[in-house]
Amino acid sequence: MNEMIEGHNGNLGPLMTGSTVVIIGGGPGGAGCAIALKNLADELGRKIRIILYEGKIFESSTHYNQCAGVLSSPILEIFETQLRIPFPRELVQRQITGYILHSDHEEIAMKKEGDITYAVRRVNFDDYLLKRAKEKGVEVIHSRVTDVEFNSGWVMVYSESDNTKADVVIGSFGMDDGMAKIFERATPYSQPRFLNSIVIKIHPDEEFLAQFGNFIHAFMPPLNKIEFGAVTPKMNHLTINIAGIAINSGSMDAFLKYPPVRKILPPGFNPENSGLRYFKGRFPFRVSKGFYGNRYVIVGDSAGLLRPFKGKGINMSIVTAVNAANTIMMKGISKEAFENDYLVECMEIINDVPYGKALRWLAIKSSNLRLMDSIIKLGKTDIIMENALYNCVSAHKSFKEIFRDTWNIKFILKILGILFKFFLKKIIIVRKIDSYNM
Repeated sequence: MNEMIEGHNGNLGPLMTGSTVVIIGGGPGGAGCAIALKNLADELGRKIRIILYEGKIFESSTHYNQCAGVLSSPILEIFETQLRIPFPRELVQRQITGYILHSDHEEIAMKKEGDITYAVRRVNFDDYLLKRAKEKGVEVIHSRVTDVEFNSGWVMVYSESDNTKADVVIGSFGMDDGMAKIFERATPYSQPRFLNSIVIKIHPDEEFLAQFGNFIHAFMPPLNKIEFGAVTPKMNHLTINIAGIAINSGSMDAFLKYPPVRKILPPGFNPENSGLRYFKGRFPFRVSKGFYGNRYVIVGDSAGLLRPFKGKGINMSIVTAVNAANTIMMKGISKEAFENDYLVECMEIINDVPYGKALRWLAIKSSNLRLMDSIIKLGKTDIIMENALYNCVSAHKSFKEIFRDTWNIKFILKILGILFKFFLKKIIIVRKIDSYNM
């Protein structure tokens, strides 16, 4: 009887029998957290109530997620060891075996033995995870949360259909502005800085898709506002996405007209008369402030706990959600518990942010100065550069590891050689113009 009282009596310790958890958001982070909580509760013999709010109904497949639906290593290990559910191989639309990085006039094909990436339709993947959570006894309410109210001994969560009195609330709402503002009003949380993304898909014929192969094509074009873009093959279509702070639909049109992109698209493809549907989203590149406190914790994209600049959004959402579940069940739901446990478990991601910012800056400058041709040429003959390019594009290593593996005197001299040739060429061009004007 004592355990049943603990969850509703202002106790900030680990959740006990009778406690109630509310999760806001039913994507990979929310569903993953629910599954991890249920696994831990069952192991510990504690009967807790887990309620998950999600406004969308994934099963209807009417929603489109701006995420390209790319699952990279170690996604299989995450499913098997952290969630302890089968990986849904039946949802894999294409097994990606490598990447091709393009510049204005060069390209490099890169693949590593054993590094497998899976392309899925994101809405079906989310539906699978949510169904696994339901099977474990998680209550799923398809309703949008409208407010969160913190009291001394509980949290009141209001939705469009009901309200729930909970001991702790977990935010996994992606980059949803409405939910961010609710938490910003009620807590010290602030939404992380983000890039905008735009996604479209096109449906070539079967013959073209078969010939396209199993490579993701990546671009860092010298186009206004666009930081990077990619073309990902799926079962019956190509997913095309771009990202940048200030991109818009016109940016996507410019990307589709960029010669290296046009080269890999179906012959005769014209974006102006193809009836394209544009989907706009966001993903963070900075860690948010105040992403945990007494009786609340934020996971995944919402907290900015994502590999900065490129990749692994789904992986990081699930991993941070599992970390939050472990803290809640084993350490407690106080700010101190989250700081001493959840934050510590997430430090590998947080510590990678400065390195990601540095590489993002280098990538933007290299693209704007049109140095990517020279960098890709070097990658074709230098294994260190090839590995760096592969790991940046594929997200198979942290940015800290990329710096550690790359920056030695010999490699730096090669980069300085590229810069020297670039500036020498600029000087020669300027002198030719000056002599012509004279």
